[in-house]
Amino acid sequence: MSITKRELLSLYRTMVRIRKFEEAVRTLRSERKIPGAASLYTGQEAVASGVCAHLTKDDFISSTHRPLGHCVAKGADLKRLMAEICGKATGYNKGKAGAYHVADPAIGLVGANGIVGAGVPMAAGYALAAQIRGNKAIAVTFFGEGASNQGAVQETMNLASVWDLPLIFVCENSSSEKPEMLGHAMNYPQLNIKDISARGTSYGIPGLSVDGSDVIAVYKAAGEAVERARKGEGPTLLEFKTQQYEEPFRGTDAMALEEEWRKKDPILKFKAILLNRYKIAPKELEDIDSEQEREAEEAVRFAEDSPQPSPDELYTDVFVKEE
Repeated sequence: MSITKRELLSLYRTMVRIRKFEEAVRTLRSERKIPGAASLYTGQEAVASGVCAHLTKDDFISSTHRPLGHCVAKGADLKRLMAEICGKATGYNKGKAGAYHVADPAIGLVGANGIVGAGVPMAAGYALAAQIRGNKAIAVTFFGEGASNQGAVQETMNLASVWDLPLIFVCENSSSEKPEMLGHAMNYPQLNIKDISARGTSYGIPGLSVDGSDVIAVYKAAGEAVERARKGEGPTLLEFKTQQYEEPFRGTDAMALEEEWRKKDPILKFKAILLNRYKIAPKELEDIDSEQEREAEEAVRFAEDSPQPSPDELYTDVFVKEE
């Protein structure tokens, strides 16, 4: 699969857009301006960017408890997204969903999910709906290596295979030989296999493992899976081996760990490729960096200036049992 300069710059823009937005979220979180929790996606930008580059607003994605990268890559409005994270009335879901359950059906963002693996069977429902309608839309479900062990995930893979659903399983595997670099609260073995993609064979679907820090590799693998799904040839299991970055680092030598992580930073890696292999002018990339910095700052101002939800909105948009 060939890739144009326009596509390359679009991938870079999305990756930087995610990073700048999350850096702003990290700052707000440290300042205690975000109610509740907000888990970040930093270090995995290549996956969301490379996969979602092939999707339209008519395609669906389900996300995880680290949804911000997926939301941004799928086309979410940064101002409304930031307002939602900050619990403001102008947010996507009027400040009621927060970072863990934000959704926008208008762009095919069917929802983040605070329950590990719970978004996977939901995506199957949207894939089935698309199949019945025959409109060539597809669904993509993102999940982590821990979620890959959930029964609901395994059952969904089997069902998607049996029904040839236009569904792409995207496992973001952030396990590592050095778990202290991941910022995980739980660093114990969750898998006894080298490649999660090998599980696809059990269900009769293609499985592929790819370097999740290489956005071009992600883009090409996802493109083939998307084309297959649109042709009605069924699901694909894509495993992207990634590495999260979350502060503070655990371990005794934080500076050394951070330096090692930076060598694998997907944005820095891609930037070097653009400059050296594709001869992109540094000014073009600098302009994108500045542009996305401004947009993140504008999103913060919008959220901070937005009103709190009115108390009389407490029971709207939720199911309430009638007395």
